[in-house]
Amino acid sequence: MKYVIIVPTYNEVDNIRPLIGQLQAQFLRLTHDMHILIVDDNSPDGTAKVVKELQQQYQNLHLIQGEKAGLGAAYVRGMTHAMGPLGAEAVFEMDTDLSHKPEDVPRLIAALEAGADFVIGSRYVRGGSIPKAWGLRRRVNSKVGNFVARHVAGIHGVRDCTAGFRAIRTSLLSRISLSDLKVQGYAFQVALLFEAKLRGAKIVEVPVDFIDRTKGVSKLGLSDIIEFIIHAWWLRFRSSTTFI
Repeated sequence: MKYVIIVPTYNEVDNIRPLIGQLQAQFLRLTHDMHILIVDDNSPDGTAKVVKELQQQYQNLHLIQGEKAGLGAAYVRGMTHAMGPLGAEAVFEMDTDLSHKPEDVPRLIAALEAGADFVIGSRYVRGGSIPKAWGLRRRVNSKVGNFVARHVAGIHGVRDCTAGFRAIRTSLLSRISLSDLKVQGYAFQVALLFEAKLRGAKIVEVPVDFIDRTKGVSKLGLSDIIEFIIHAWWLRFRSSTTFI
């Protein structure tokens, strides 16, 4: 089976080399056709330059570049490329900052192989965790985001709706019009999950430990939070079942 791990990047020059190296080490344990697709938003810090250097070493490393338009827009570009030219049978969503552990990739693959359509690396199921060093504000933001996704957007039964570490069959993605999701930022995660649930996808959560980044800065901004809340309400009114 061919897997493509999609990694959106913007100014991640300090993290991109170790992430790619750690992923390649995990690939040695797997019998699947594993690929990495870096979707870089024209990072001015030279992230793409590092990727191009590493492409000389790794034939399964791919790069596409474009203008900065948000996380959701980057994933739409990446998924379209993965399903098209790369011919992926399943894709991963994964952050660049090493907050998602590459050694968890085989566990998410195992869940897909066991019959899931959409696998979430979950912080909020038994066995998963968030950093103990998270302050009250960070914890509240995360909990509220998941509460809004479940009780406003109507994604019941999923503990970690906002997780950014996922494995998804392209047979499911091909039934979703990605360009019609109308979200550019982090709200994409909830929008995609909503569409998957609407189509009867088998969604499985695998516990993971979320690790705080040690290099670089978070890209989550106020505009992303506002878009997230607005879109959650839009999903609620769009779904007649949830609305009723």
